[in-house]
Amino acid sequence: MEADFWHQRWQTSRIGFHRQQVNRQLNEYWPQLAVPAKSKVLVPLCGKSNDMHWLAEQGHEVVGFELSSLAVQDFFSTALLPAKQETIGPYQCWQAQKISLYQGDFFQAHQLNLRFNAAYDRAALIALPHSMRVQYVELLASLLNPGAVLLLVTVDYAPDQQQGPPFSVPEHAVKSLFEPYFTIEARNKISEGPDNPKVASGELSYFDELCFVLVRKA
Repeated sequence: MEADFWHQRWQTSRIGFHRQQVNRQLNEYWPQLAVPAKSKVLVPLCGKSNDMHWLAEQGHEVVGFELSSLAVQDFFSTALLPAKQETIGPYQCWQAQKISLYQGDFFQAHQLNLRFNAAYDRAALIALPHSMRVQYVELLASLLNPGAVLLLVTVDYAPDQQQGPPFSVPEHAVKSLFEPYFTIEARNKISEGPDNPKVASGELSYFDELCFVLVRKA
């Protein structure tokens, strides 16, 4: 999506993708991955997700990328964390305790020469239209070291029933995008059914949350 689209969503508080609770798939499956406590964990297109606090509580150094300065400011102010700010490359970097957020375009991340042994994507891939996904996966693969683990959460629904984000990215699409760079294991599917407002209203016939564990190939 164009940057203006996301800036407008944050400016008008149209952020239905934000969740107050820690994602249940993260809470259940991350401990099984045995990621060393002090690992740097990449969280692309992170918004102001509270999942990052949870990852930091596991002892990780969390490195997020977010386009909106409003989201970054809200993340630290809500948690009452005074953040240091500095310009690093094309980014404004905000840092407090074990969390560093790079505010700017994630697709410039290669300029920082950072590498990671773990990553978490709950709302990044599904925020991108089909035309941007290959570029996103290529960049993600370039930032992860061989053997690095990625916990990926996507959603699946009938794509003709909704045209905007979050976009439907079913299992076959995940495999098509990631198999050149990662081994892929499907872990779980949670069917929201009538608990999802759009399913309850009939706007969507179904809405599933999918979870995958991916490992970067050598």
